[in-house]
Amino acid sequence: MQPLCFFCFYRCILILLLSVLMLNVKGQWLWEVTHMHTIKEQLSSLSYNAAYQRLLRQADRAMVKPIYSVTQKEGIAPSGNRHDYVSLSRYWWPNPKTANKLPYIYKDGRSNPELEQYDRNRLGDMCTAVNTLSLAYFYSGEEKYAEKAVMHIRGWFMDVDTRMNPNLNYSQFIPGRNGSRGRPEGLIDSYSFVSMLSSVQLLQGSRSYTKQDEIGLKQWFEEFAQWLQTSEQGRAENVAKNNHATAYDVQLATYLLFAGDVEAAQKIIHDFPKKRIFAQIEPDGKQPHELWRTLAYHYSQYNLSHMLDLCATAKSLGIDLLNQESADGRSISVAMDYLVSFLGKDVDSWPYKQISGWEQKQRDVCADLIRVLTLDTSKTHYREVYRQYAEEDITDRQRLLYGAEDMVTDFLSFASSQLQYAMERTDSVYSASDNKRAIMPRSVDKQGKLVLVGPRDWCSGFFPGTLWFMYKLTEDMKWQKDADRYTRFLEREKDDRTSHDVGFKINCSYGNGYLLTGNPDYKTIMLQAAATLSKRYHKQVGVIRSWDFNREVWQFPVIIDNMMNLELLFEVAKLSDNKYYYQIADAHAGTTLKHHFRSDCSSYHVVDYDTISTGVRQRNTHQGFADESAWARGQAWALYGYTMSYRYTRKAAYLEQAEGIAGFIFNNKNLPDDLIPYWDYNDPAIPDASRDASAACITASALYELASYSAMHRNKYIGWADVILTNLMREYRAKEGGDEGFLLLHSTGHYPHGSEIDVPISYADYYFLEALARRKDLYANQ
Repeated sequence: MQPLCFFCFYRCILILLLSVLMLNVKGQWLWEVTHMHTIKEQLSSLSYNAAYQRLLRQADRAMVKPIYSVTQKEGIAPSGNRHDYVSLSRYWWPNPKTANKLPYIYKDGRSNPELEQYDRNRLGDMCTAVNTLSLAYFYSGEEKYAEKAVMHIRGWFMDVDTRMNPNLNYSQFIPGRNGSRGRPEGLIDSYSFVSMLSSVQLLQGSRSYTKQDEIGLKQWFEEFAQWLQTSEQGRAENVAKNNHATAYDVQLATYLLFAGDVEAAQKIIHDFPKKRIFAQIEPDGKQPHELWRTLAYHYSQYNLSHMLDLCATAKSLGIDLLNQESADGRSISVAMDYLVSFLGKDVDSWPYKQISGWEQKQRDVCADLIRVLTLDTSKTHYREVYRQYAEEDITDRQRLLYGAEDMVTDFLSFASSQLQYAMERTDSVYSASDNKRAIMPRSVDKQGKLVLVGPRDWCSGFFPGTLWFMYKLTEDMKWQKDADRYTRFLEREKDDRTSHDVGFKINCSYGNGYLLTGNPDYKTIMLQAAATLSKRYHKQVGVIRSWDFNREVWQFPVIIDNMMNLELLFEVAKLSDNKYYYQIADAHAGTTLKHHFRSDCSSYHVVDYDTISTGVRQRNTHQGFADESAWARGQAWALYGYTMSYRYTRKAAYLEQAEGIAGFIFNNKNLPDDLIPYWDYNDPAIPDASRDASAACITASALYELASYSAMHRNKYIGWADVILTNLMREYRAKEGGDEGFLLLHSTGHYPHGSEIDVPISYADYYFLEALARRKDLYANQ
C-alpha cells in the first residue's frame, strides 16, 4: 500500500474513531447484529442448523478460491488502465446485420454471455466471497474465514498491484455507442458493495482485519462516494426515475455512512420518501417506471428490495423509513401489498410482462416479507402471508440474517392440543363402541373416522409411547400421567407369544416409561416381555420367528421389521445382566445381515428359512410392491435396527450396514426432493405413487442416532433428518382440532391389501416425536 500523507493519516484516524463509535452504537445496517447474536446462540436448533452447515460448506469452498481483482479481466478499459473497472451493458448484443457486429442492439431481459469477459461478475464473486467468509467468521469464530475475507478486501480495494480505481467510468459500456464510455445505468454494478460493507462490520474484533485495513477501506469508499456525487454518470443516476435512482441513493448513503459522513447519509434518508418512494409508487401500489419492462414483476420487486435496504440502514440510525406515507397513500407497504396480491397465482394473472423467472420472483417477494417483519414487527399479517405462500428452505442464508420461527416450539404447542383432542376422541369412540377391547388409536378408516385397536394389535404401544415423548420433550407432568394411564392397558401383552411384536408393544410403552421414570413396575413388565419374546428364537437358524400365519407358504418367516424388536432384548439384557437375551438379539441381527440384503444395501421384506438345513427357502415381500422392490418402511426399519444394534454391540459391521442403508435411501433416484419417500422405491406409478410419512419419521429418528456414531458423516445425517422433519412439520401436519387427533398425515400402512393408504398412523407420530427428542439429546450431549 502507498504511504498516506500526514494530513490524510490523521483524517483517516478521526474517521475510523467516529465510525467505530457509530458501529458500537448502531450495530449492523442491513441486519441487526444484536439479533444475529441471538441466532448465534441457537445455531444447533432445527431452525438454523441446516443454514449454518450450508454456510460453512460455502465458506470452505470460498477458502480455496483465488483472490479477485479488476486486473484479471481479458479486456481493458478505453483508458488503458487495467485498474479501471469495465463492464458490458447486460442486455446489449452483437448486431447481426453488420459485419463488425456494431453497434450493439438491445434485447430487454436477455443477458449477453460476453459479460464474463469483463469485471461485473468478478466484482459480484468478490462481494459474495467476503459476505460468506465474514458471516462464517461471525458465527463460527474461526479466524481463517476472516483472514481470507480480508485478503479479498485488500486485493480488490487496497493492494497497489491489484486494486480497483474508485470510479465506474466504464461500467456498462455499449460497443459502438457513445464512444464506449460508461453509462449512468452502470452504477448498479457496484450495488453488491452495499451488503459487503455490512459483512465487513462482522469482522470487527478479528485480528486479521486491522486498523490499517479499516482506514484504507474507508478512504476508498470516501473517494468512491465523491465520484458518485460529482461524475456525469452519478449526476444522471441521481435524477433517474426508476430502480436505478433508488439504488443510487442506497449506495451513496451506505458509502457515506461507512466513510464516517453520517450527516450526509442522514440527508439522503430524510429526502428519500418524497424523492423516491412517493415519486415511484402510485397510491394503488404500482410502480409505473418498472412496469414497461419485459420483466415487470422482477423489477418491481427489485426496486422494493433496494428500498428495504435503505429502510434497514435508516432503522440503524433510529429513523423509521418503512412507514412513511404520502397524503394520497403512497408507501412501501402499499407497493408490497400489490406484489403480494399475485402470490400463488399463475404468471398470466400479472397484467404486465414477465417473460421468465415468475416462480423465483414470487419467492423473492416472500423473502422480502420477512425483512419487513424485522423492520416492523407490528405487520403481523405478512407472517401469515409468508406461511401460506413461502417455499421455505431451511438451508437459506436469510435465516441467519433475519431469523426464523422456532418450528419445534410451534409444533409441540400444536401437538399438545392435538393429543389432548386425540384422547378425547378416543374416549368418545370407545364409549360408543361395543368392542371394549379396542382402546388405542391406530389410524382412520376410509371415511376418516378414528380406528381403535386392542392391546394385542402390533400398533398398540405407539400411542402411549407418543405420550411418553411428549413428557420427555415438555417435562409437563400431565403427559406422564396420561402416558402411564395408556401404558398400563398393555400389561398383559408381556405374555403374548403369538408374535414378535411384543417388542414393539412393550418397549414403546413400558420401555420409554422406565427410561423416563425408573418405575420398577415398568421394569418388571419389560423383563417378562423379553422372556416371552425369547421363546420365538430358533437357535439353529439364529433368528426370531416373525409370523405364525401363512404356514402353507412360509416355514420360518423373518421380516425386516423384526430388527426393531431386538431393542427390548438388548435393553433388558443390560438391565438384568442376562447375556442370553443379548446373544439372541445379536444373533438375529447377524443372521439378518447375511441374508436380508442385496448388494446395494436395500432389504428384502420377508426371508423364509428352512429349520432343518437352516438355509434360506425364499425371499419375497408381503407389504412391498414386488419381491425385488425396496419397500420404503422396510428400509427404514433396517436403518433404525442396525443403528440401534450398533448402540448395544459396537460391532463395526452393524454400523457399516446402517451407513450403507442410509446411502441407498438418500442416493435413490426415486427419493423426492422433500425426502419423504414413496411407499415403495420401485413403484412404477412414481411420481404419482402414495407417500409414506411414517417411513420418513423412522428414518429421521435413526439418522439422529447414526449421526452420533459417525464423525465423518455427522453433519450429513443431521442435515437429511432436519430436512425430513422440517418438511413433515410444514407440509404433512394434520389439522389442529381435526384428523382425529393425529399429528401427521400421508402415511401408508399396507398398500398391497388396500389398507391404511394416505392416512395418519400412530407409529408415524411416535417416531416423529422420538426424532425430535433424539435431536434434542444429540446436541445436549455434545
